[in-house]
Amino acid sequence: MFKKIKLYSVLSFIVIFALFSAGCTSSSKPEYHQKKFDNFIQELFVKEVQSDSISLNYSLANPEAFGIKNTKATLGEYNVRKIKEDLMTFEQYLKDLDNIDYNALSADRQLTYDILYNYLETEIELGNYLYYFESLGPTTGLQAQLPILLAEFNFYDKDDIDRYLDLLPCVYDYFEDIVEFEKEKSEKGLFMSDAVADRIIEQCTAFIAEPENNFLIEYFNEKIENFPGLTQEETEKYKNENRQRVLEYVIPSYKMLINALESLKGTGINNAGLYYYPEGQAYYECLVKYKTGSAKSMEEIINMLETAIDKGFLEINRLLISDHRILDKLESFTSFPLTDPAEILNDLKNDIVTDFPEPVEVNCEIKYVHESLSDYLSPAMYLMPAIDNYTNNNIYINGNDEETLATIYTTVAHEGYPGHLYQNVYFRSQNPSPIRSILDFVGYDEGWATYVEFLSYKYAGIDPNLADLLEVNNRILLLMYARADIGIHYEGWTKKEAVSYINKFSNDEEISAKIYDILLEEPAAYLPYAVGYLEITELKNKAEETLGDDFNLKEFHQFLLDIGPAQFGIIEKYLDAWLENKRAN
Repeated sequence: MFKKIKLYSVLSFIVIFALFSAGCTSSSKPEYHQKKFDNFIQELFVKEVQSDSISLNYSLANPEAFGIKNTKATLGEYNVRKIKEDLMTFEQYLKDLDNIDYNALSADRQLTYDILYNYLETEIELGNYLYYFESLGPTTGLQAQLPILLAEFNFYDKDDIDRYLDLLPCVYDYFEDIVEFEKEKSEKGLFMSDAVADRIIEQCTAFIAEPENNFLIEYFNEKIENFPGLTQEETEKYKNENRQRVLEYVIPSYKMLINALESLKGTGINNAGLYYYPEGQAYYECLVKYKTGSAKSMEEIINMLETAIDKGFLEINRLLISDHRILDKLESFTSFPLTDPAEILNDLKNDIVTDFPEPVEVNCEIKYVHESLSDYLSPAMYLMPAIDNYTNNNIYINGNDEETLATIYTTVAHEGYPGHLYQNVYFRSQNPSPIRSILDFVGYDEGWATYVEFLSYKYAGIDPNLADLLEVNNRILLLMYARADIGIHYEGWTKKEAVSYINKFSNDEEISAKIYDILLEEPAAYLPYAVGYLEITELKNKAEETLGDDFNLKEFHQFLLDIGPAQFGIIEKYLDAWLENKRAN
């Protein structure tokens, strides 16, 4: 899981009028339009990153270098009025972009223009269903992610410590906004099911179960004790202030959320998929487009998934025929040779250079999710570093028990090398426009990480046929989850129909029912991984078919890395140009 810092999906309100009102006498010159565009995206970036303190802290280690000074602690706003204002602003942005001569821009600026224009269009489209937005969720919801985001708030200097402490009281106000939004959803019959509410309540209850030993107190104490230059008196003062504010603001915020969800239970009109809401199917279609970055229709995505699943089973059959001992190897497999995440990270860093460009030298700390959060968060997560401090990275592992670590190899590949850490650091090292670092392309991010995770089986040091079997089995399961998700939320599958479909793969009705519940909780959660993986695979297949013997896997990977996070329709456009250039040379 790749964690970008976004407190809600819609960008914050930004007004830029002056950028488009001066210098008309030279408006026909390419330099004018390039400067105009540069000013636009720079101002957009600055306004966005300072809209909330978490985004600013995670995006920039040195905000002053971007002209950002004396920002007050805030988590921003979460309400319908603000979202509507933002959407109106986005429409103006599109008009402003239309006033820039696209053909006068350099190639890299055209790429950024294409990406931003499409991104704004998608945000506006998604905004048509604003009461279908859901900031809460058992795994990826704000209440689940916020403790990690607060814990990893960067302390570059003492001002950052003070800003963090000032941020904690803001949690209560922000949660009040969320509660009010959930009440409005409830009035419209769009509140979550009781089962999902119960899961979130359980999670919040676990997080605040021992207030005096809360994760945010324990972790802050460790950080502050290791912060250089503090006197013992300052250290104790900071510890006491943090403890007081966690107990006074954070714990009550979660209690308030628990009470609100309890009071709203029973107001939801739908215990099935999005399909059964008035505009649920249309919203889901838009959500899939946003989360996957795919330009394909729902029917095309369904066909792509089903074709890939069928191909996977054919691969399994070929393995069974070619290696009669393969099932015995699978039965006896208990662990990858390497089980220590730090060792795996280093091993992969050295192994990938045959297929990928040389990794940029970075620091990476492996951390473990606090036990109060472990039952609800993803198996692992990579936290994006600041764009001006991208060599310092963190990966969280959910669980340090032997069972978890036995098969952690491919998870570290997903989060580390050649996954999120590698892709992000490589892209940052190319010095792209800062605006691109705050645009959220989950399909590319998770598609890339899933694609390389499946490739990593060949680096793991196990029997090649066993590696292929493990890879294709996990691939089929992921694709099945995505297909079932569409069935539930887009096609209206009942629980019986969904469980029956899933059971073809799991052959355990109890497990199938649990998977159904997970898919019901957070619509389209698996699609960025599955569809993103398949989109990248299609791009690779196209490059192979076009170039034939001249195809080079490392060069293809470099092309994807150079393009960076973007919508797949745009990536394909640039791939076509890349292939044409390769053929010409």
